[in-house]
Amino acid sequence: MSTASTNVGNYCKKILDLDSKIRFAGKIVNDQLVSSARKDGVIPLLDKQLADLAHHQVAVKAVRDKMFTDKMGKTDWIVESKGKVKLLTVFQEDGILILSTEPVSDHYAIIEKIKKLKM
Repeated sequence: MSTASTNVGNYCKKILDLDSKIRFAGKIVNDQLVSSARKDGVIPLLDKQLADLAHHQVAVKAVRDKMFTDKMGKTDWIVESKGKVKLLTVFQEDGILILSTEPVSDHYAIIEKIKKLKM
């Protein structure tokens, strides 16, 4: 494992430590999930095939969203609230950070903690 991918993996683990309501953190770079971390004891809601499709969907949404940047400004983050989980997409300079959290999480507080995290 290269130093860059080790740093990304450590970053995902640090994200999990920011809030007890975070279930999963992953980093997408160039449309690929390059690293992820899951909270101990959390059972994934999706099997591998559906999880891969969900990660691809995030990358597609990010590309589609860029069409509006000139008129509306750059997207900082997106939150999707579902019955069993909240999905957070945080746009970063080097890729996209994706998180799943418990539905009752304070997504705004989590995003603010992520912005302050130095890596």
